[in-house]
Parts: sequence; C-alpha cells; structure tokens
Amino acid sequence: METLEENVGDIKVLHLRGRLDLATAPAFENRLKTLISSGEKKIVLDCRDLKYVSSSGLGAFVSCAREISPQGTLVFASLNQHVQSLFDMTGIARVLPICKTKEDAVRRLSAQG
Repeated sequence: METLEENVGDIKVLHLRGRLDLATAPAFENRLKTLISSGEKKIVLDCRDLKYVSSSGLGAFVSCAREISPQGTLVFASLNQHVQSLFDMTGIARVLPICKTKEDAVRRLSAQG
C-alpha cells in the first residue's frame, strides 16, 4: 500500500492507494500513530484509491481512531463500494465519521475550529 501525505491548513490528509491487509496494516498503523503522537489532531483518510481492506486493516483504522479520539478526529473520505460495504457490515460506519469526498472531510474538520 502507498500512502501520500498532504497538509491542508492544520489538517493532515493521507491518500491511501492499494491494499490494506495483513502485510501492510502494521506499517500503516505505525505511521498514523506516529502522526497522532506528534500532535496531529485533524486527519483525513482519503480512501478513493484504496482497493481492498482486510480485518487487519479494519483493526488498524479502529485502533488509530481510538488513539486520536481524546484530542482529535479521524475522518474517512471517498470510500469505494467494497470499503463502504465492509464499514457497513462491521458497524464501523455507525461509529467513525465518513464523508463522501476529501473536500467534504476537510470542511468538516475545518468547522471544528
């Protein structure tokens, strides 16, 4: 999996590309937790080019969302049909913020102040 980072004001946007699975989830989770521990409080995960997510990838998402929640927010954007179905089936869609586009997610976090 490839992760490209972009700053939009005080918001960190991570563009995810490829597969988030048993082989790639640990490195992804480590990178995201490093950003959180370094003080990032507003993070958007742009999943437009994320082709596949396994249970290991879901675990990384949930773990990072828990880590940031006391002081910040992790927002998901641009979920494809596969990833959206997985979020719906597992109930993650009910507890983690999801926006249709990266721009919507950035606006949502910008409004938080």
